[in-house]
Amino acid sequence: MSLVVWRKKKSILLTETANSLLIGAAVFLALDLGRRLFRRSQLFVPERKPVISWNPEDYGIPRERAEELFFETEDGELLYGWYCRSEHPIASALYCHGNTGNLSNTAHVMPYLLDAGINVLLFDYRGFGRSTGRPSLSGIIDDGVTAARMHERIRPKKVPSILYGYSLGGAIAAQIIRRHPFDGLVLQSTFTNLPDIARVTFPRLPLHLVSGRLFDTLEVVRDLTVPVLLIHGAADEVCPSWMAQQLHDAYAAVSKKLILVEGGLHKDLFARPDAQTLVWEINRFATELRCTPHVVQHKPSPAELLLDQALRFVRRHWRRRLVHQPL
Repeated sequence: MSLVVWRKKKSILLTETANSLLIGAAVFLALDLGRRLFRRSQLFVPERKPVISWNPEDYGIPRERAEELFFETEDGELLYGWYCRSEHPIASALYCHGNTGNLSNTAHVMPYLLDAGINVLLFDYRGFGRSTGRPSLSGIIDDGVTAARMHERIRPKKVPSILYGYSLGGAIAAQIIRRHPFDGLVLQSTFTNLPDIARVTFPRLPLHLVSGRLFDTLEVVRDLTVPVLLIHGAADEVCPSWMAQQLHDAYAAVSKKLILVEGGLHKDLFARPDAQTLVWEINRFATELRCTPHVVQHKPSPAELLLDQALRFVRRHWRRRLVHQPL
C-alpha cells in the first residue's frame, strides 16, 4: 500500500470517528436536555398563589382546628404548613402533596381526613406556596424529612403516626419513610418509578431511558414492613391503576390493602359521591395501627447545635446577598 493511499484511508477513518463522536455527543445532549425538560415540566409545577386564600376556613377546615407553622430545613429554607387537629384524633399524619400548585390545591381533602379522626400536618416543599427557595430533586426529600421531624414534635404521642403521600408526594413519602419512622403508610394515586411514568406521559419519546431512578417507589416498598393502604382511581389518567397493583404486589409487609375507586381519576377521589367510603377505610386503617415509640437515631450535642446554628446563619446571610445582588 502506497503512502498516499494509507494517508487517505487514515484521513477517512479519522473523519468517520470524529463524525461518530459528534453524533454520539449530540444524541447524549439531546437525551440529557429531554431528561431535564421532563423533570422540570412534569415533576415540579409550583405556584406561589393559593387557590383561594391562605385561610384554612376557606377550604372547610375550622379555624380553631388549624395552626399555621413555619419551620426551618437544615440548609436554611423556611417551610410553610398547617397542622390540622381532629376533634377526636385516633392518629396523626404527615401529608405530602403532589407536584403542582401548593398545599391549597389539596386543602379540600383535609376535612375528610379530620372526619376520619386523623390530625394532619400539611406542608409545602421549598419553592411551593409560602415556602422559600426553589424545588430540587434532593431538596424536596430533605424537606419531607424536616417535616417528619416537625410532625414528630407536635403530634400526640399516644396515637399512631401515618405518612400520607399523594401522587408525587407518594414517591416522596417512600423516600421519607426510609429516613424517619412511621406506624403506617398511605399511598394515594402514586406512580411506580420515573421510567414508568415517562413511558405513560411520553409514549413516543425514549425519555424513560434518561429519567433516572431517584423516585423508585416500587424498589422502596419491597423492603418496607409497616402497614400500608393504597388508594387509587381505577380510571386514573395520569398514573394508571396497574401501577397501584404493582406497588401492592411488591410490598413486603403482610398488612397491606389496595382500594381501587371505580371510575376514579387522578384528582377526583375525594370529590366523588362515594368519598365517605374512603373516609371509613382510612379510619379503619388508622384504628388497626399499633402506636410504637420512635427513637431518635442521633441527638446532637450542644456544640453540634451551636455549629449548626452558625452555619444556618451564614447560609441565610449568603442567600440574602445573592438575592439582592444587582444583575
